[in-house]
Amino acid sequence: MEEAIKHYMDIVREKGINIYHFSVSRRLSNIEPELMNRFSAGEIFVTRQEHSDFEIFKREIGYHIPKDIADYLNAYWQPGIFGYYKDWSECFMLFSAIRHIGEKTDDFLLRSDGLISEAKRWLSYDGDLRKYMPIGIYDAYSCSFLLYEVGTGRIFIEDWDNDGGVESEPVADSLKELILGLYLK
Repeated sequence: MEEAIKHYMDIVREKGINIYHFSVSRRLSNIEPELMNRFSAGEIFVTRQEHSDFEIFKREIGYHIPKDIADYLNAYWQPGIFGYYKDWSECFMLFSAIRHIGEKTDDFLLRSDGLISEAKRWLSYDGDLRKYMPIGIYDAYSCSFLLYEVGTGRIFIEDWDNDGGVESEPVADSLKELILGLYLK
């Protein structure tokens, strides 16, 4: 996972992307000041010193967060990973891990746009969290879920024609493959 994120960081640097390119930029006043200073200085991915234990995810959702998702979220404080993948015409956006003022290391999971609330929203669409876990969105207009298949690690897109369902074919065979294959226009 580290290799994939570093590859993505190189793409971000090459394109000259900064914190203001991310949708999170609308809420910049809430970001923990030391973290915001580093983001403003051009460091979009800040190595996490304290890792989340994700016990809150286990309590709220009922199972442990998959290791590759935990590795992704524990590696860096970051506003999310976004980009285009293969021949897909819409943008993919993975959920962020950003600490706001006064928060503990797991609190970002609880926000209204955090992993836990998005997982509960997926449940409200008759999604099965034991099979698929939302890890981001596809297409900013329709906000279709980008879904992680819990048993295999493959990545799918929500099927808008079938509540709680996914498209028939995976987008990528793993989260790492997806991140390595993202590009920015």
